[in-house]
Amino acid sequence: MGRFNAAPRNPSDRGDDSVARRLGRQAVGYAIAVLAGATIALGIERFYGDWPPPIHRLEQPLIIGGRPGQTAALLPTGTSLYFDQAFPEGFVRYKVYVNVEGVRLESHESQEKFWLSPLLARPVDGEQLRKLLRDYPLSRDDLAAILEHRPVTREETRELLAEYE
Repeated sequence: MGRFNAAPRNPSDRGDDSVARRLGRQAVGYAIAVLAGATIALGIERFYGDWPPPIHRLEQPLIIGGRPGQTAALLPTGTSLYFDQAFPEGFVRYKVYVNVEGVRLESHESQEKFWLSPLLARPVDGEQLRKLLRDYPLSRDDLAAILEHRPVTREETRELLAEYE
């Protein structure tokens, strides 16, 4: 007899392909797929973490630099700071995104082990405020925000306003 004339096989005579084995293979396949999906999800969570990161909008200008030998600059009120990392030393690192126009900045790969060089930003104190009023184009809104967020006596406020005008 030819191969097409063979008697049909009995469905219960399947040997290795029993129903229980097929279901077992499917269960193992589903378990592997679930584990792979969970691993990928955890990897994405670990990579992106808190995205978008917590954001803080400045309610007052912060002074950047301004130490002896440095030129001071202001991070203006309303600047968005994106949380990066808190440190046990007591400071918190934020990211600030800057759009640069009109100049082409050349990028390169860092050769240094510790390539971050963060700037220190802090509230404006009394002496720095006097210097800013004298040397920096401080707006009335910036001045009001600085005075609103630092403890200052009425007498100090009068003196500062007299110097400002």
